[in-house]
Amino acid sequence: MSIRNSERQNAAAAPAGAPIPATPGLIRSINDRLVLDLLLEHKSLSRGDVRRLTGVSKPTASQSLTRLEDSGHVVPAGYSDSNIGGRASLIYELNPSSGFAAAVDVTTTGVHARVANILGIIVGESRLPSTATENGPRLALRAVETAVSAAGITADDVSSIVIAAPGSYAPEADVLRYADHLAGWQEEGLVARLSEESGVPVYVENDVNAVAVAEHTAGAVQDADSFFLFWIDERIGGALMIGNRLYRGATGGAGEVAFLQLPGVAVVRNPERENHGGFEDLVGQPRIVELAAGRSLTGDSAAQQIATAASSTDTAAGEFLDDIAERYATGLASVIAMLDPARIVIAGELMRAGGQNLLTRISAKLDELALSTPELAVGLVESFPALTGALLVSLEHTRNEVFST
Repeated sequence: MSIRNSERQNAAAAPAGAPIPATPGLIRSINDRLVLDLLLEHKSLSRGDVRRLTGVSKPTASQSLTRLEDSGHVVPAGYSDSNIGGRASLIYELNPSSGFAAAVDVTTTGVHARVANILGIIVGESRLPSTATENGPRLALRAVETAVSAAGITADDVSSIVIAAPGSYAPEADVLRYADHLAGWQEEGLVARLSEESGVPVYVENDVNAVAVAEHTAGAVQDADSFFLFWIDERIGGALMIGNRLYRGATGGAGEVAFLQLPGVAVVRNPERENHGGFEDLVGQPRIVELAAGRSLTGDSAAQQIATAASSTDTAAGEFLDDIAERYATGLASVIAMLDPARIVIAGELMRAGGQNLLTRISAKLDELALSTPELAVGLVESFPALTGALLVSLEHTRNEVFST
């Protein structure tokens, strides 16, 4: 499937902006990749299906499937019984063992790793708690090793590892910023070291960016190409999707709404060094617990206090929800003024706790505070959303690698 050396040379020799010559080898590569992408979408295809979906000739469809079978990318999967009165068609599927992707979700309490085959089916998993003696990045790699072992494969079978972490990865410096609360993750040369130690290409992604990928692929905004995701969980965060692509900014810090300087709290000077910002001080979990205590609301955590208030008809509970809704809306009004997003998805443990009751109150406050009120939605990916998104990103890297060889 890869372009031959002569074709690579032709492409390199072409003037900038000039079209690449449509050599036979390049056309074969394009056709083969198209068939592989169609198999991802449709699960199984016959030669006739390939002709119908691509418009290529019968010989071209047959040759493409033959090449892909010879390369080990596709396998025969029986015969179709849909040809009434005619000859049954041989069906092809992607070879699930042709590639594997790994992902890790890093939190303050530990790491959670998963391995999936090329089809996206999870085949291995592990969870390891943080310890006082083990370096954080090394713990992440050990979790991947454990998940790989559980999958019955080796590290050589894995094409990509994506690590979702609460911080902003700056690629030029190869460092994870705003992550002082994660022990061992602040050294420069992070990805280079992890890639070298694991023998696998490693990518570090902001955890809220990963959640946005999960919501875009399998959650609340599958039909939207652009949106802003507001994360209210252990910490405050945000992610911006534009034209079906994450926007990370010049240094990887796009969407870090926790660092907005807002009225109602003291100005945070040197926020990177302090590792917190004004918006988080205004409505982070410690402030929510404080506000709930002031109204004698029960609960062992901010999430429990919000859940209790959301299910109550008590006046104090309603005032509490209105208070935090206005605080959320104050920050989101700044986001709306700058980005004017068509949709905002609000996700995280605290949003799940408040549900539609809290969402309605945030919308009402935005009507008062913002230039406009975009469509609001609650995040739908509740089971390990950051890990889910990281694995989707890892699968994309893996498929690009496997399908190009």
